[in-house]
Amino acid sequence: MRPIRVAVLPLLAVLIAGCGAAAPSSSPAAATPTPPPPTPVVPLPSSVAPVGLGYWLRMTTSQAIPPIQRFSVAPTSLITADGRYLVPGAIPMIYPGPLVTPLFARQLSDAGREQIVGWAKELGLLDGNTDFTGAGAGPGGVTGTIELTVDGTLAKLTGVPEAATDASPAPGSPAAFTELWRRVASLPDTLPGELGPEQPYEPDGYALLVGPPPVPPQGLKGNLQDWPLDAPLATFGRPVADGSVRCGSVFGEDAAALDHSFENANQLSQWVQDADANATFGLTVRPIVPGEDPCAEAFGP
Repeated sequence: MRPIRVAVLPLLAVLIAGCGAAAPSSSPAAATPTPPPPTPVVPLPSSVAPVGLGYWLRMTTSQAIPPIQRFSVAPTSLITADGRYLVPGAIPMIYPGPLVTPLFARQLSDAGREQIVGWAKELGLLDGNTDFTGAGAGPGGVTGTIELTVDGTLAKLTGVPEAATDASPAPGSPAAFTELWRRVASLPDTLPGELGPEQPYEPDGYALLVGPPPVPPQGLKGNLQDWPLDAPLATFGRPVADGSVRCGSVFGEDAAALDHSFENANQLSQWVQDADANATFGLTVRPIVPGEDPCAEAFGP
């Protein structure tokens, strides 16, 4: 038995030595591959608004009414250059109501904007004709204008925005214009999957119509408000409508100051320059959205 143990030990040593020789020495860590640069997100051609315009789509109405009344009529629908779909907020059913209508915005996807252009093509509204009023625009009636960006160029379509009665109208017909108007005016229903959540929208500024103070109906008290700006109310803006009112716009810090004052005002508010002033004024307020100048559009440049 003794010779066998002596023979086994050298063999074990040889095996251990062989394993040690086969073990690799420490090797340098493998280099981490450099990831490829991210693929840039390129907006769809129909999602890019003309430079400097401010909006990608705008739907407005016009009617043979006095300019003072036209001043208060905001766009029916507006999609900003960066794709925000603006909608008016809910107004309490009380009188007097708030002085300013709140606005809200929902982000519309590029695919959503592409779908709107697709609707216009499908309805035959982009084949060269731009007037779709037909026989529907009677004297004193309401006419609608759709300004829509198509491949970076603004198409301007005119028709009658009456209640749509045919979801599949003949292409290029007045009813086709009405159907496009209906679809865009109700995007939360027609493109619900392409709209983001509703967020408060801060307007670019305010357009103000300054005129005589409102007269409260019998039994209602007037709401007296201090004018917060340095610019005198009596000379604010420029005279319009035969000098009976004045129209002007405010932006930046002045708009922020007015925004704070509007929170406590209503449609019957009477505005004074300071506590000692006897003269009071009434305000009609229009939030300014991208691409519009309410004073110029109502009363001319």
